[in-house]
Amino acid sequence: MPSAALARSPVPSVRAPAGAANARVNRAARVVSRAVAEDAPPAAAVRASVAEDADAKCAETKKRLVAVAAASGRGLDATAAQKASAAALVDALVAANPTPDPTTSELVNGDWELVYSDTHLFRSSPFFWGVGKMMGSTADFFYAAHSHQTGMFGGGVGRVVQSIDVAAGTLVSDCIVKASLGIPLLGFSPVFSGFGSVITKGRLEPLDGTRFSVVAETTTVRQDDTSVIPALNFLNGTTVPVEDAMKTVGGGEAGPEAFLDVTFLDDEMRISKLEDGSVFVYQRC
Repeated sequence: MPSAALARSPVPSVRAPAGAANARVNRAARVVSRAVAEDAPPAAAVRASVAEDADAKCAETKKRLVAVAAASGRGLDATAAQKASAAALVDALVAANPTPDPTTSELVNGDWELVYSDTHLFRSSPFFWGVGKMMGSTADFFYAAHSHQTGMFGGGVGRVVQSIDVAAGTLVSDCIVKASLGIPLLGFSPVFSGFGSVITKGRLEPLDGTRFSVVAETTTVRQDDTSVIPALNFLNGTTVPVEDAMKTVGGGEAGPEAFLDVTFLDDEMRISKLEDGSVFVYQRC
């Protein structure tokens, strides 16, 4: 064959069999996957880390909320800035609520002390929930009048505790009230003052995972400071069937039904809300 023809003849390329090429690709992929797997933390560890971060953030938010509550007299003396700060912190906790269906959780049971509210502190009692339902649009006037009356001459609301027992179907509010009597023309010092507890027992029923139905049944007056007006000691321990009284006034077969939502719940704190949006923050006693 002439040399020119040999020069023009193509040189065949040598290719590896398709199976061998695929094998090399698969081996490389396995090596990369193994390296990534060895370098990355296990999925369980990632989930645990995320949960720890969420718990830490929640704990910090609760700490900040309690600080605002303490600085504002449980919200009673809150400035506009403190109210806004508390509302934002409450919203953050509600968004991160760790307890699904809190009304059916065992965590909701027990004694809870009120540490903050954006309304009158005495409205933590189901007695005032029932009164509010009966009075409708005039309820705010009644609350303001009651607050003025109890706050005169150094009076006011002391420790407020709610005790919840879902199995027994009860919510009990124990509100310490300091009552004073004075003569405005003689100054602002009371002639006498004393303190006692107003204890209201309500009938409790979960309606769904976040809402309770509550009907106030009885209110008991406990005169803790019996030395102030000994003549009134006979009232100590007096129990009034408030549901019967409300049925008489409002008619119907049962007392007014109020609704209490649980929007945040863990082993330390509970946040609840009334139908009108009023917020109450409690810490476990």
